[in-house]
Amino acid sequence: MAIAALLAACLVFGAASSPTTASTLTAPTCLAGAAPSQLDRLFAAEPGGVIGADYQRATSLPDGRVVWTFQDAKVRLPSGGTRLVHNIGMVQDGACFQVLRGGTADDPRPWLFGAETIPFVRWYWPLGAEIGADGRLHVFAAEMAERGSSYLTRAEPTATVVAVVDVSTFSVRATARPGNASAALYGFSIESDSTWTYLFAQCHRQFGFDPYIFVFAHDFTCASRVTVARVPKGQLLSAPMYWTANGWRADPGAAVPILDPTRLVNASQFLYVNNQWMVITKVGDWWGDRIVVEQSSRPVGPFRVVAQWRPPTKCAVDCNNFFASWIPSTIPEQLMFGLSHNRWDGVTTEVYRPTFGVIAAPPQRLLQAERCSLGYCG
Repeated sequence: MAIAALLAACLVFGAASSPTTASTLTAPTCLAGAAPSQLDRLFAAEPGGVIGADYQRATSLPDGRVVWTFQDAKVRLPSGGTRLVHNIGMVQDGACFQVLRGGTADDPRPWLFGAETIPFVRWYWPLGAEIGADGRLHVFAAEMAERGSSYLTRAEPTATVVAVVDVSTFSVRATARPGNASAALYGFSIESDSTWTYLFAQCHRQFGFDPYIFVFAHDFTCASRVTVARVPKGQLLSAPMYWTANGWRADPGAAVPILDPTRLVNASQFLYVNNQWMVITKVGDWWGDRIVVEQSSRPVGPFRVVAQWRPPTKCAVDCNNFFASWIPSTIPEQLMFGLSHNRWDGVTTEVYRPTFGVIAAPPQRLLQAERCSLGYCG
């Protein structure tokens, strides 16, 4: 029995195991539209019983729908109580939203890796996601372990795993380990150009490490460090190559930072739009007070700052902002972003819901072949 159990555990995250896991789609919540001001009110309706959540990420599907993921959703139970669910998803079709989770309304469970989750001990936080060459959505996740005396006193990633999702049913068709399954978290942000899929890494060690303002928080040996690997477009489980001081190489130990390493924390998210690379960062994550947007013609930089501002908190004293991310926009001239919010005491209220905004999209940049076709090859 012990040998059988061990073999089963090994199969869960092999090259690609194929246990189909059904997902629950709740009844739709429809808004008047999907502009930032309307998205700001999405959680006010408590879609699928969800009171609030953070680390909002959104990935466009080929048919125009959008799949969202969130960390640590607080869900209201029919009995009147609440439960923290370590991850949920959401399907957006136009201005209508359906929550993706496991379990039932009475017993909500994570959408991803529910069978592997031990609440508050071992859990899975979604990272970046991308459609693979097989037409399925590959959602990367950080396998997290609590090493402290209680939840989020010393939490750290232990591995990177992938859920392969059927975009017609949103069931998990397989689970897998990517080419780099380490706690470096290649896949913290994922974005593709016409040839390559890029896996950006950030250590995401936030709780119980270095002291800052009398709290043991981020691991400052790695929190500002963002490196990047790449695989052929859509081959999300392939062995990656890493950007080093000597170009793309197979050695992850030679990877070099591509963003300003002097910042406190770079929980950065990348977007390829109009043949340009855009990066949004809530500098310092919980502790900073600025959002910075940077731009480059290459995914490895150099990046230059094109916008920065200090977003307001939801209350004067007890509230904070963290994790800015790109959200798909239907208006070509605009880039939409989301921002997470919380109270410093961690109590779940209406504060624990993302807000949204827009900035101008960069102008279209001609690629070398396009410039040459117009007679500007120099």
